[in-house]
Amino acid sequence: MKIVEEVKAFAIRYYEEKVSALLNYHSIEHTRLVAQVSGTIADAEGLNERSKDIVVVAAWFHDIGHAVSLKDHEAEGCKIARQFLSEKGMDEEFIVEVEKCIGATKIGAPKNSLLEEIIGDADFAHAGMDNFMEISNLLRKEMCNFVERKCSKRDYWKQTLDFILGIKYYTNYAKNTFEPVRLKNIRKVEKRIKKLSGNKKTSVPKSAQKSTARGIETMFRLTARNQINLSSIADNKANIMLTINAVLVSVLMSTSALTLQTSEHNFLVPGIILIIGCLISLVFAIFSVIPKYGTGNYSDEDLKKRKLNLLFFGNFFKMPYETYEKGVKEMMNDYDYLYGTLTKDQYNLGKVLAKKYKLLSYSYRVFLVSFVVAVLTFLFQYLSKYL
Repeated sequence: MKIVEEVKAFAIRYYEEKVSALLNYHSIEHTRLVAQVSGTIADAEGLNERSKDIVVVAAWFHDIGHAVSLKDHEAEGCKIARQFLSEKGMDEEFIVEVEKCIGATKIGAPKNSLLEEIIGDADFAHAGMDNFMEISNLLRKEMCNFVERKCSKRDYWKQTLDFILGIKYYTNYAKNTFEPVRLKNIRKVEKRIKKLSGNKKTSVPKSAQKSTARGIETMFRLTARNQINLSSIADNKANIMLTINAVLVSVLMSTSALTLQTSEHNFLVPGIILIIGCLISLVFAIFSVIPKYGTGNYSDEDLKKRKLNLLFFGNFFKMPYETYEKGVKEMMNDYDYLYGTLTKDQYNLGKVLAKKYKLLSYSYRVFLVSFVVAVLTFLFQYLSKYL
């Protein structure tokens, strides 16, 4: 029994740290349910403590391989289980039995022993529960998080109908407890398909499904990197203008003060023009680099309606961590919400960047015009005096 508690603690920690939050169905909650039902069926079948430990341990490991591979997670789960159990000093026979049970959870895999039948029934237990439709919606949500697995509602429920029709329970406990409810759930799924078939909606063109999750992530990554680079370039340009204008204003003010004490005022007017131009240019450059952030104020209504961009620190620095964590987890679990927020964040970054470059453009233009006018004024005064 001790090994079961150790495996349970390991699995919970592993899911929190390594399994993607995009897996709405294949989550720690599903694993917890399978482990619980496995223990219940094992007791009903009268298994000894060692056999019960094997099937419950396998239940905790059966989906953990999703952290490594979505397609071959059973094999990866076996590797993780073997490494952990070996480190805990479990004998080879125990480990092999656990691996067999994990392999038996693969759809279509034969059940060659009572232990494999028990974990197989436990893995499909949700099909024989009253909340099957809600649990199934979690799987659809998970599929929507991966573009290559996304499909229409009607197609999804057709797949679900094929799945639930193909389920066969092996143990007496499962036959008596889950089978009657499974038959009811079949009718529920059939009604759902009939309802969706009545709503003739335009299907999504295949061309719109060609993009992949990796492609979308790459797009956002490149866009963010480009905007950060452009912002860095803008800051460097602003720094140049701040340095030049600050130096020129300091020098020109000193020179103009000395000029006023002499009878030669050739540099006075051009100096004043350049001072004014440099000051205006300096102001525009400062405005372009002044840090901007939000008020940090928010309302529960904004969070519920998903109006708040949780990727920008200015919106959440006054928010309690628990509220922020809840909002971020909700965002990570919803494909449309996540990418919608990323899109909004990129758009807002672009708006800020455009404003920064606009102010810099004013700064450079004012500096150029004032410099040219000052030089021309000086030449005009000099030529009119000596020619």
